[in-house]
Amino acid sequence: MRNNLVSLTRCSDYDLAHVEAAIRHSMDLLGGMGAFVRPGQRVLLKPNLIRPMPPEKAACTHPAIVAAVARLVIEAGGRPIIVESPGGPYNPLILRMLYRKTEMAWAAEISGAELNYNVGSAQVSHAEGRILRRLDVVQPLLEADVVINLPKLKTHNLTTLTLAVKNLFGLVPGALKISYHAKLREVRTFVEGLVDIYTYVKPALNIMDAVVAMEGNGPSGGDPRPLGVIVAGADALAVDEACTALVGLDPLRVLTTRLAAERGLTTGRLEDLRLVGDPLESLRAQGFRLGMAAEIDPGLVPNKLLGLIRIGNPEASAADVPGAGMPEGKPGRGWFMTLSSGWVARQLVVMPSAGEKCIGCGYCAKHCPVGAIRMVNKVAHMDAAKCIRCYCCHELCPETAVELQRPWLGRLMLGR
Repeated sequence: MRNNLVSLTRCSDYDLAHVEAAIRHSMDLLGGMGAFVRPGQRVLLKPNLIRPMPPEKAACTHPAIVAAVARLVIEAGGRPIIVESPGGPYNPLILRMLYRKTEMAWAAEISGAELNYNVGSAQVSHAEGRILRRLDVVQPLLEADVVINLPKLKTHNLTTLTLAVKNLFGLVPGALKISYHAKLREVRTFVEGLVDIYTYVKPALNIMDAVVAMEGNGPSGGDPRPLGVIVAGADALAVDEACTALVGLDPLRVLTTRLAAERGLTTGRLEDLRLVGDPLESLRAQGFRLGMAAEIDPGLVPNKLLGLIRIGNPEASAADVPGAGMPEGKPGRGWFMTLSSGWVARQLVVMPSAGEKCIGCGYCAKHCPVGAIRMVNKVAHMDAAKCIRCYCCHELCPETAVELQRPWLGRLMLGR
């Protein structure tokens, strides 16, 4: 039976004493850490460490959150280990830099947690998977008795928000994430894969860092947005639904939640949650800004326009834009389709491009899942015809130099 109990606890800053008190209170509302961790258990702590970035950028789970949770795990008799596999190379040298810049090294030192340097991986069977019947996962996951998921509330141009379910993608080893993007090219298919990963990992506890969230063009290039909340619960989908409501959105707007609801894993209805702690209405954020690519709700696009998009893009389907009412039948053929060749559709989507901060390091080109980026005179050039709009380049760029923008017609129609 689904555990739909979610605690909401105010936490105004990242002072370790304040954070620990807030998380302790949130856990008391859920039955205490002892309800999730037994003595002697190896407990995997999975923060969101998207890439080596300092805490003030709000792209990674704050080290104070991780330290406080680790302390409570140790009190309960567990042995916490901090585990993350960021995008790109996955080796001890990269992990050492990641832990230093995100201040996880400090979190481990002050709490007594272990930092993982085991970069082994394994392929596992997943009979419940809808898209991924076999998964690649980091070795520490298989050695853990309990998984505690510590995501960061952020916007995401692929899934609207990145929350507890999406955070578990970080348990896929390093650059193999790129091959998952290449294999699961349609947005819906990729997100079905994310739900498969969630149903395999089954975290016992999820504690969301929403003290300072990220709005705008997340998950790494957006802007910090103080929310002052810690959200916790045993069910990752329930936590995601509460967090989505916290920033003023319908929970089903988040694609991981919507597709999980289609599987019967959740209703996606806020009224079906049991919220305890501080009242949600007193915590709601006003004017929370989404990413550019997440601003169009396909359910609000007129059917005639969707039909035009489909004519202009013969590969488009309702699966690409969940909730959209595509017209029945095959798209018409003729001079217009030949002339447009997807032009109409491409005017409405957000495309990445190298901005002025590009230093020509080639990191984006090396890690593009479909080889849509080439370096010309030490500047990255994105091929719109090849781009699958996974936004890995925007997410992983070490200089945050990849910008997102719509072509002129899209800006004219959408005001940006």
